[in-house]
Amino acid sequence: MILAGIVISLLFKYLFLHEDGIHHSFFIDIIAITLVTVIVWEGNLQIDKWLDKHYSWLYETRKRLLAQIVVSSLFTITMLANLILMVDYILNRNLDNRPHGLVPMLIPAIIIAFGILLINTGSQFFIAWKQSILEVEQYKTESATAQLQNLKKQLNPHFLFNNLSVLSSLVYQDQDKAAEFISELSKVYRYVLDHENTELVTVRNELEFIQHYIYLLSIRFDKGISFSIDIPFDKQQYYLPPMCLQMLVENTIQHNEVSQAKPLQVSIYTKDNQLIIENPIHPRSDKVVSSKTGIKNIEKRYHFYTAEKVVVTRSENIFSIALPLILHS
Repeated sequence: MILAGIVISLLFKYLFLHEDGIHHSFFIDIIAITLVTVIVWEGNLQIDKWLDKHYSWLYETRKRLLAQIVVSSLFTITMLANLILMVDYILNRNLDNRPHGLVPMLIPAIIIAFGILLINTGSQFFIAWKQSILEVEQYKTESATAQLQNLKKQLNPHFLFNNLSVLSSLVYQDQDKAAEFISELSKVYRYVLDHENTELVTVRNELEFIQHYIYLLSIRFDKGISFSIDIPFDKQQYYLPPMCLQMLVENTIQHNEVSQAKPLQVSIYTKDNQLIIENPIHPRSDKVVSSKTGIKNIEKRYHFYTAEKVVVTRSENIFSIALPLILHS
């Protein structure tokens, strides 16, 4: 601040105070002008701090701009006039050529002060605007992360209830199978816990998980449901959001008849860069009203990673969902 005051004082000295007839020290003029500059500058800094507490650049831009102009202008004009006149009187009171003292610099000083204020105000506004963009982006990121975490916690509570019911029956019928069932059930929940904070998984990992899930379904429905999985090895290196397959298989069971009299065949395969889950439509006798929440959640999850859309196709006899395969994690 002092350095800026010295620079400004030198500018004024050579532009406005170089006339003949000034008899006091060059350095006194420099010190005097520097002192005036520092006082005005520091005063405006304090005004900025006070205004920051009362008017936000981000949320009250118009009020802040108006207050900044009015308060800073009044302060700057008043202080410059009084300080320059006071310093001029002290330094030049014994001179006959008073008009050649510091008074001639009043108008130029006000003009330059307003130029500096304009630059300072513009700088503050730009910084506040840039900060607002950063805050908005940060908010979007935090919101998206929170939303993603909520979307990933979609393992239906009924799934646990149904499997505990199956387990209670197995305990009395076949203890070895019950032990194996518990092992597979634990692997399903271990996958859920291990990937709670994972954004994407490989198709291969998801297939390993779905095999455990399919085992539980085979015990529960016996021959009432079967799966055909055909995914080439090269496609298994692609990525997708975790538990998408599980959610779609669960959706299939929820909306179709699953019985040994009318087995449900679920096909999982790839076509181009899509992973497709397909099943014949076997409407349940106790028709379930679909909220389509599961599919909407999957669509929202994909929105975070790719512009490719989840494609839902329903014909008279076949229902299928195509999930885009993501190349990079």
